[in-house]
Amino acid sequence: MEWDAHTLKVLELDFVRGEWAKRAETPFGRDHALQRELSRDETLINLRLQETDDAARLLQREPPPPLRVSEVRPALQKAVKGGTLTPEELLGVQQLLHAARLYKSHLLPRAERYPRLVEHAARLHTLSALEKEIAQSIAPSGEVLDTASERLAQLRRDQQRLHRRITEELHRLIHTLRDALQEPSYTLRNGRYCLPVRSEARGRVKGIVHDASASGATLFIEPEPLVELGNRLRELQAAEQEEIEAILYGLSRAVEAEMEPLTQTVEALANLDVALAAGRLALDWECTMPVVNTQGEWKLRGARHPMIPRERVRPIDIEVGREWLGVLITGPNTGGKTVTLKTVGLLTLMTLLGLHIPAKEGSRIAIPYGVFADIGDEQSLQQSLSTFSGHMRHIIRYLEQAGRHSLVLLDELGAGTDPTEGAALARAILQALLEREARVIATTHYGELKAFAYHHPQLINAAMEFDLETLQPTYRLLLGVPGASHAIEIAQRLGLPERLAQMATASLGAQEIDLSAMIHDLDRARRAAEHAESEWRAKLAELQQREARLEAERTALEHEKRTYKQRLQQEVDAFLQQVRAEAERILRQLRQAPRESKQTVEWQRELSQLLETARQAQRSEPTTLPDAKAPAQWQVGMRVRIRSLNKVGTLAELPNGETAQVYVGKLRLPVALADLEPVETPATPTVRTTRPRPPEPVPLELDLHGLRVEEAQPLLDKYIDDALLAGYDSVRILHGKGTGALRQMVWDYLKRHPQVRHYYHPPTAEGGEGTTVVVFKKR
Repeated sequence: MEWDAHTLKVLELDFVRGEWAKRAETPFGRDHALQRELSRDETLINLRLQETDDAARLLQREPPPPLRVSEVRPALQKAVKGGTLTPEELLGVQQLLHAARLYKSHLLPRAERYPRLVEHAARLHTLSALEKEIAQSIAPSGEVLDTASERLAQLRRDQQRLHRRITEELHRLIHTLRDALQEPSYTLRNGRYCLPVRSEARGRVKGIVHDASASGATLFIEPEPLVELGNRLRELQAAEQEEIEAILYGLSRAVEAEMEPLTQTVEALANLDVALAAGRLALDWECTMPVVNTQGEWKLRGARHPMIPRERVRPIDIEVGREWLGVLITGPNTGGKTVTLKTVGLLTLMTLLGLHIPAKEGSRIAIPYGVFADIGDEQSLQQSLSTFSGHMRHIIRYLEQAGRHSLVLLDELGAGTDPTEGAALARAILQALLEREARVIATTHYGELKAFAYHHPQLINAAMEFDLETLQPTYRLLLGVPGASHAIEIAQRLGLPERLAQMATASLGAQEIDLSAMIHDLDRARRAAEHAESEWRAKLAELQQREARLEAERTALEHEKRTYKQRLQQEVDAFLQQVRAEAERILRQLRQAPRESKQTVEWQRELSQLLETARQAQRSEPTTLPDAKAPAQWQVGMRVRIRSLNKVGTLAELPNGETAQVYVGKLRLPVALADLEPVETPATPTVRTTRPRPPEPVPLELDLHGLRVEEAQPLLDKYIDDALLAGYDSVRILHGKGTGALRQMVWDYLKRHPQVRHYYHPPTAEGGEGTTVVVFKKR
């Protein structure tokens, strides 16, 4: 079944689509956002929601590179039909492949964290050979590079040499024929190099007249010595253009040969782009992923309408479909009833698109059989329809189409006609929809409908809260409470005389007065319950604070205990340091003794006592020492450390019981086995080397358009150095005319450069004052 077009319009789904599309970075991503169909497939909806969740987490934690891809689909269609792509279209294909390569390398290593996005990334084709071929042939500016073919490079070198010959000859002629010229310069006419010759000096300059000034005083003559050179230059230029067309044709056929993977790459990038756009929308609107169900249950917590600024909107809580099938909302005008309907409807449509919704975690959205909304003034003068008739046309259609689990949103049900008949009609419509097990949320002012909802087992009353003290709505939705219009109270507080207010109240009738009293009693009971809840929450907060204080005290005691242990450890360490220093002194004396004597025996006895004292101090330490790394087998000659003395020695013999003999220098000492640990031999580090990358090809011209002087100067400096290293005789600097600041910077720089022979503006056809030709000195 098709989705109801009127419903999509009144719920303003196009606004969401537009905001979604704005956050896409590619033309095909924007198209997907604007054209994605609403779905009733639970599996597909959950897949899309998970894609959005993956995208939001990726953007927050590991942002991908920007998708700088232009529209390539027309170019691909052109290539399929055998057409030749322009350099700009080929650059678009290169951008596509470059983006595919970046996104594939970014996402595939993160497959476990973003599985839904990786499914699209896996369908990207990098086609590195085609990307490289285009990059080597087309410059970012759109110029076909010399590296595109050897013949093109040769033709351009021939043109440069010929251009130098022509320029040199022109300068010689200008010097020779200075008196016959209007000014000492040359120009281009119809692609030929000409001198501006005064008409009366025509006979002094042999050649072909290509043009004349408006006054006839100046003739533009191509000198005879340049005619043959000009013809040759024209031939080279024509050959160059033919070669360029051949290169573009070949690249176009290479694109055509890869059409299937290119088409798949466009589709995969579109899916990635639209998912990332949905992620950006979720982050911007502070959305969460709804829980989808097929049982017809809606449960929204803290739901906000995305068109209302966050600082102004009042979140709502509403549920329908589990304990009751319908919600009847009452309350004063401008209290938020219509916004509630639109919020539920629009958030449902967002879920069906796979978008996250501006609501709290755990909000539930059902997959409806259909969504039907009758909201707003349907009056039409052209069709002679009243507001009532306009509403009824839609409601009658909904009664025919709505079924089980459909979501039906009805604003001011039964309004626009006689109140008694309108209320009766509203009851019949609600009953019919509930019998079909549709989920209904309706708004009304009719008191009869409040009583109807109160007694109906599948309906629940709800009210938009209104503050009688300030006469302002709070926009808070209260489930289970019927609302009142408060018309008489509002009028009375605005200045209506007390007598008139009493007359109005008396004319309501007993039933209406009883209903109004019931609503007021319920409202007082609700406020009392809220007050009790507030007191309970305050006591709970006090208990939590007390618990937090006790926890803080326990933490402080633990900290004091740790501090005491650390202080005791420091005292033990200081004592051990003194013991080790004394042991070091005795060891030095033993090494220096020439032979064993009573004195050396006494020193050895003192050393043994020190070792025993150190072991006792270690046993009294508050923290345990790390376990000795005992080898699987002790070996004579292995290096060991005496932990109590922090000395390294050599194992003299295999341990006997709990004692081992260790050489420390020339001394042999008995040491407890628990006081020994093996000494590991450090591994030899490895050294890696890297080879430098080959230099990139240097273009024949540098484009500085759009840059500021401070941005352009380092680029110019590097480019001139690169051109000199590449061995170029001359290059071109494109700086434009503008304010002249860029041109002045370029000329000041070239004037100071020691390797620049001279520089000048080329003829107007070759760039004129917006271009500077730089000629380097012979090397």
